Amino acid sequence: MIGQQIIQLHEVDSTNNYAAKLLSEGKLAHGTVILAEHQTAGRGQRGRSWQSVGSKQFTGTFFLKTDFLSVDHLCYLNMSIALSVRGMVQSFTRKKVSIKWPNDIFIENHKIAGILIETNWKNGRVEGAIVGIGVNISPVQSVGYATSLEELSGKSPDVLTILDVLNENLTEFYQHVQRSDFEYLKSTYESFLWKKDEEITLEERQNPIPFQGIIRGVDQIGNLLVEKDGVITVYHNQELNFEANYGRIIPNA
Repeated sequence: MIGQQIIQLHEVDSTNNYAAKLLSEGKLAHGTVILAEHQTAGRGQRGRSWQSVGSKQFTGTFFLKTDFLSVDHLCYLNMSIALSVRGMVQSFTRKKVSIKWPNDIFIENHKIAGILIETNWKNGRVEGAIVGIGVNISPVQSVGYATSLEELSGKSPDVLTILDVLNENLTEFYQHVQRSDFEYLKSTYESFLWKKDEEITLEERQNPIPFQGIIRGVDQIGNLLVEKDGVITVYHNQELNFEANYGRIIPNA
């Protein structure tokens, strides 16, 4: 089961960096999780920082062996991890929890968790994945569109409780990747896509003129399918800006 070996740290620059160092030294086994109370230089998507303070956030990095997985199927690892984190968050709230493509976890228009996956490849295979997961336990004032488990439920689950649920979900969905259950992962992932089949405001990062589009799903390698003026356009990661849709107030649970 994933998460049986736990390394707990008081403070580290980044749990992903720490995992990468252990991996380079041959000291990191499959399923190991590294937890930190304080992370001073955590990293998110597009180089953004993700800093953690004690019990306010869950900050953990998992190492998963993926040498059975081809580069063409890497997106299904991403889907399995996003589904695992989504399921964990859902266990603490009755509100609908969604996956904002490709792997942020949202409740309505607020972000509650983020994922950063770093992989090493060899001969066209994904040898292993360092998976950083951050979950807001208590309110985060520095991000205007963030929410937290405490705000949603009035309770602040402890880190090890979150870890137990996350380990179960990761183990389950990782097995689907091992079995090449790609259609199942894709259809399940699409069923939880944030704003799917709704008309929303989007911007292309290379051409930041707002347009109305409808998310229709993902293709076989995880690219986003957006309908615009009746035509489906394929977008790669980091090619779209969704921020016009963030940050509306969530009523009290």
